[in-house]
Amino acid sequence: MVTHLHNKASYPNLSLEILSYMKDKWPCHLTYHSILHTIDVANVCNTYISHYAIDKDNADLIRIAAISHDIGYLISPVDHEELGIKEIEPFLKKELNERQIATVNGLIRATKVPQKPTTFYEEILADADLDYLGRTDYNKLSKELFKEFIYYNVLETKEEWLQVQVDFLENHDYHTAFAKENRSSKKMLTLQEIKSKIRPQK
Repeated sequence: MVTHLHNKASYPNLSLEILSYMKDKWPCHLTYHSILHTIDVANVCNTYISHYAIDKDNADLIRIAAISHDIGYLISPVDHEELGIKEIEPFLKKELNERQIATVNGLIRATKVPQKPTTFYEEILADADLDYLGRTDYNKLSKELFKEFIYYNVLETKEEWLQVQVDFLENHDYHTAFAKENRSSKKMLTLQEIKSKIRPQK
């Protein structure tokens, strides 16, 4: 996973201000939902922005939402999307109008699982947030997510974690044509690999 923003100069100052705010406050127990994850999602969004030649105004809103989408974890993992929307409101009001703020809020809400994006740009951020499901670094990142689940007492055993992964991967679908073409095949291979590790019930 890349540890820095690609094409940093393309980001609006607002998104960089929010990222700086997050870096100062981010808790160490968030091993998956980390600043590195935020940067990863933003970089993936940049790939979509280039691929689909998205205009600068909408690209800026996507980048702001990508940087902000998990900021609610500073407060709680429960309903973190809505908490994050409230957390960034003072930042957004300084530079965005009501329509733009509503767009950013919709983008953030589109990352809530199960994902239900309602616009093409929401589909982009939703797919970027779960891009790793169809990548070669899936196993590395899933271990970090498992650590979080252990921290929050969501799971206790690796056997439980294997089943959670199977259920999630089986019920997940990418939204954009780009993700379906570039991520779905690897995601299905990963699913089969995880299934092969589950011991049959006696």
